Amino acid sequence: MERLSSGLRINSASDDAAGLAVINKMTASIKDYGMNVRNSVDTINLLLTAESALDQITNVQQKLADLAVQSASGTYEQQDRDSMELELYALVAEIDRIAVNTRYSGVPLLDGTFAVSGSGSSGVLPVSIDAFSTSTVGRTWGGPELFDNGDFDDATVSSSVGNVDTINGWKIYKEQIRLGQSGVLGATVVNGYNAPIDTTNATNNDGSASSGDDGSIIQGTYNWKLEDGKLRLFSGLGFGNVQISDDGTTDVQQKVPSGGGDIIHGPYIVSESSKQFNIGDKISFDWQAGGGKDAYDVFAYLLDESNGNTITLLDESEEATADGSLSAVTTATTIVTTEGTYKFVFIAGSHDYSKGGVSGASLFIDNIAIDRVRLPAEQQHLVSQISVLSVAEAENATDVLSYSMEQTSKKRAELGALINRYSSAIDGYSMMGLNMLQARSRIKDTEYTVETSKLAKQQILAQASMAMLAQANTSKNAVLELIK
Repeated sequence: MERLSSGLRINSASDDAAGLAVINKMTASIKDYGMNVRNSVDTINLLLTAESALDQITNVQQKLADLAVQSASGTYEQQDRDSMELELYALVAEIDRIAVNTRYSGVPLLDGTFAVSGSGSSGVLPVSIDAFSTSTVGRTWGGPELFDNGDFDDATVSSSVGNVDTINGWKIYKEQIRLGQSGVLGATVVNGYNAPIDTTNATNNDGSASSGDDGSIIQGTYNWKLEDGKLRLFSGLGFGNVQISDDGTTDVQQKVPSGGGDIIHGPYIVSESSKQFNIGDKISFDWQAGGGKDAYDVFAYLLDESNGNTITLLDESEEATADGSLSAVTTATTIVTTEGTYKFVFIAGSHDYSKGGVSGASLFIDNIAIDRVRLPAEQQHLVSQISVLSVAEAENATDVLSYSMEQTSKKRAELGALINRYSSAIDGYSMMGLNMLQARSRIKDTEYTVETSKLAKQQILAQASMAMLAQANTSKNAVLELIK
């Protein structure tokens, strides 16, 4: 009767202990399947939100492409392209705004942080969405422009003529270079122009002013090598000692000027190629120097190959703290102030700081990079870098936007595949939950055909017993009536 009234075959552990344990496991699994269905539905809604945002971004990219094609036409004046550039900036900013503000229940979706790890066996499907912005889509990935062999990975000598060695991107001059002083350009000619003036007023150890770059070497060498991934320019006898002299003495231990305090520059390197720089472009490189047994005096500059104008990149002088000591690796940064087509020149140098001691110096150079305010058309690879201020830039922007729309479409396809996968997962979880529910029902629920037949049997037996007892009582009364 309890099974029929409750509808359950197992109402307590005493009814079927093993069956009750199986039912509890099945109940937990049914709840898991139900929660997986709910989580999958939520994830599909999240992915649909991200895909909808990318759809809007695609529309903006198409507007940008129309603008680039329009600007590429030769029928517009510069003033018209200036107006188009303003619209381009606004549309590019709108793409980033959409990406930054695309969220699902407060969770950012397009900044690269959203990811759910899991596996199909655990019921949690893995999903992640890569970062999306105008600085991550286009023809190639962005970053500072490294100057030709600016990290000196390739130090193979392709030619060597006299004191000049040529490696990839650079000519290395293993000789002295005289910089200018006292308002007069240097005597050495670099790429057709006299060397610039070294304006640093170096002082000697006794506080007197340096004699400047007017010394000459009787005995000494200039050389270079690749050391710890950096190009090292050094001067000296063997590893680093240069004897400075302008008085004709021959003492190999101490060849110094009659007055002392001279600065000897060399060796130096000049880039083979030149770069067009605009006002605001940033030049950076890592440098390190050592003064041997005296002091170093290093110099670097940009040389405009069209007119000889220069921009100083490095002008440093410092005493060696100990024999062979080196300064800390430092990143030098210079902002270009004059537009032009420039070559790089780096110069090692030695300062007779002690006015009579042995001198020699080294200059290490590495990681020469360019961070541009506005890239040349051929280097505008990302959507964040494109411009329509000229026909060349507009044509390049068309190419970049074509790539970016392909990348956006690929991301949307990836999201669509994930949505379809989660839809299939929902069907699977629902079917497994239904099958588990049916299996539990066969163990847990009452089998009414069996239980009702048992009840009917019991009722028939009870009624027959009552009838037999009633008949027995009736026979007893009949006998008593006859006796009367």
